[in-house]
Amino acid sequence: MELLGAWCVKQKQMTVAGEDDAALIRAAQDDPASFGVLFDRHFDAIYRFCGRRVEHDLAEDLAGETFRRAFEARHSYDLSKANALPWLFRIALNLVRDAIRARAVEDRAHARLRALAGTQWSSQVDQAARIAEARHDLAVLARLLVAEPREDVDALFLHVWEGLSYSDVASTLGIPVGTVRSRLSRLRRRLDDGLHHQPHPSRTSHLEEVE
Repeated sequence: MELLGAWCVKQKQMTVAGEDDAALIRAAQDDPASFGVLFDRHFDAIYRFCGRRVEHDLAEDLAGETFRRAFEARHSYDLSKANALPWLFRIALNLVRDAIRARAVEDRAHARLRALAGTQWSSQVDQAARIAEARHDLAVLARLLVAEPREDVDALFLHVWEGLSYSDVASTLGIPVGTVRSRLSRLRRRLDDGLHHQPHPSRTSHLEEVE
């Protein structure tokens, strides 16, 4: 009987793990343990997103807080949305904004630079010249980003570095898809112009569009 019980539990866990996000959240309304599958599925993505905006110790705290708030709000989730990532990104984005708002502009620029530089080039230590060039561009980019509207920068991070589609960015930010497209198009032009007017412009753009 014990073996049968263990087998049934394992089969239930496998079934739950194969459900889409909406089904997991629906199940979690009565069985909170089901939310753990959603946590395991998306924690890394939320942590990476936070880690690109703040230092990693704080990013871990913000990622955990994202899922705590999501769990508390599970009854209000729109179950017609099979993918919960835009919802989770929206919660995380609000937490990150609050964390960044408490810091000075200079601290914000350095945090972004460290995150971007580490993500972009940590595995290419043998390419010293390319790294130096990239770091120069990233330093300039960080300064440029500070002067840009917060909403445009959020859209850029979600689309380029998180790989979200235009529609998912729109869902995350709560704006029309056309607005996302126009914001990103204008922001890319401004950043490209800013980079190209520097004394040592990069030969490779760091703002390539993610399809």
